[in-house]
Amino acid sequence: MYQYIIIGAGPAGLQTAYFLQKYNINYIILEKNNIVGSFFKKYPIHRKLISINKVYTGNTNKDFNLRHDWNSLLSDDDSLLFKNYSKDYFPNADIMVKYLDDFYKKNNLNIKFNQNVLNIQKQNQTF
Repeated sequence: MYQYIIIGAGPAGLQTAYFLQKYNINYIILEKNNIVGSFFKKYPIHRKLISINKVYTGNTNKDFNLRHDWNSLLSDDDSLLFKNYSKDYFPNADIMVKYLDDFYKKNNLNIKFNQNVLNIQKQNQTF
């Protein structure tokens, strides 16, 4: 029994799991494929992310730089900033797959792979 079930191990699912885990909240991610970020294995078709990778902002303020970072997930681990994976303004999508996989592994997120969710129902149950 889990308090939260997250459908999909893409960026939003991983980010949600990160904070649930950080605050010791019971959760699981159910992922249809056998890897995290599988969307980025196929899309975008032209293989370049459309979210810019603004590595150089001209500012040393960490919060300012993070507001201009369109690819990094929030984390207490600065090694998990996307700028550490690519300096390209429009990075290749395969780098995002690697980044998301590292985020998952370094944070030891609770994911069950190869789970095809067909239906979701809320049960009236008190905890």
